[in-house]
Amino acid sequence: MPKLPRTDAAPVLRTDFTDPAGWDRLLQALETPVTHEEGSEDVCAYDRAVSYVTPVDKEKYRGLLPDMVLAAAPYTGHDLPYDHLYLADAETFASDDLPLLGIDIHLDDEGDEPWPRERPFRIPALQVTGVEINDSIANLFFREFHDTDWSGFEVYVAEPGTAVYEEFRRMDVDEEDEDEG
Repeated sequence: MPKLPRTDAAPVLRTDFTDPAGWDRLLQALETPVTHEEGSEDVCAYDRAVSYVTPVDKEKYRGLLPDMVLAAAPYTGHDLPYDHLYLADAETFASDDLPLLGIDIHLDDEGDEPWPRERPFRIPALQVTGVEINDSIANLFFREFHDTDWSGFEVYVAEPGTAVYEEFRRMDVDEEDEDEG
């Protein structure tokens, strides 16, 4: 059984390797600047999932299932900086909205009132940003999204060629230059 990765953010584990183009589409979706403000041209209104999640493309996670994740969770020492993760499986790549399988692996702190783990649930790739933002500021915890009807949440993307998209691209180039320098 593979150990869960030690990443600074919730990992998106690739578990299906039959659709390389699907993985590329998923990475593009996670990198796409999104907002919930229709028509916004303010870069500050946009964010990307890759600011909050870490894509992990390692063969050792091939075929990993939710039960295996939950079985592996206790052996990490629960000193992980995340309390949930996502699986990118065959069902993810079979759908246009690339629904990741979110898995709640939280462990209640000693003395806390026990809060049961939620069953794994699907989150469209473009909605991951909103989930992660809300979880990071404790507005809503990850597990509170388990019954969400995603069709009621409109998300707007900054398409290539727009000022917002180009600004994010410029920021990526600047960040790469800093990493190399």
